[in-house]
Amino acid sequence: MKQTLTLPACLAALALLAGCAFAPQGGDTSHSQPEESAPSSKLDAIPFSDGQLYAAAYAGYEGQLDLDYYAQRYLDSPEVPIHYFSPWEYYLIIPRYPDMSLALYKNDIQTDESVLVYEDPACEPFLIQCNISDIFSDVTVELTWQGETVSFSPYLSLKDGSVQVGERGLNLTRE
Repeated sequence: MKQTLTLPACLAALALLAGCAFAPQGGDTSHSQPEESAPSSKLDAIPFSDGQLYAAAYAGYEGQLDLDYYAQRYLDSPEVPIHYFSPWEYYLIIPRYPDMSLALYKNDIQTDESVLVYEDPACEPFLIQCNISDIFSDVTVELTWQGETVSFSPYLSLKDGSVQVGERGLNLTRE
């Protein structure tokens, strides 16, 4: 038996397939107003790929912090906390999901040990100032989301000067 759907029923079916909410109304719906959506965040503009859990960018050296570029494109506020490890390179770290937890570890170049120095159960974008040596990263960033933990230490490659942000990260450093 062939079944025919009315225009409102077709629209409802298409909306459901597209993942949209649809509240059918009686009578003519041609004059109904669309629901207002929540304002989007600038974080939504970050072009994450499957499997990437954070974005990172080289943001400057010593006192030369270049945050305006990133704040205009990716941050809802130019105010981000800074975690100091050593007075050299700045890196902006942006977690992909708002409910990611953060742990920051200070790496000791002499003992090769890491000590937990900061935790946040729901981290927001932040800056780290780190890397006292060109051959040793003195910070490890650990992000956890839904039971999965990724650890990385951002640094500039001595080989070619490229910014290294770890396997699960998106490099947002501007060229």
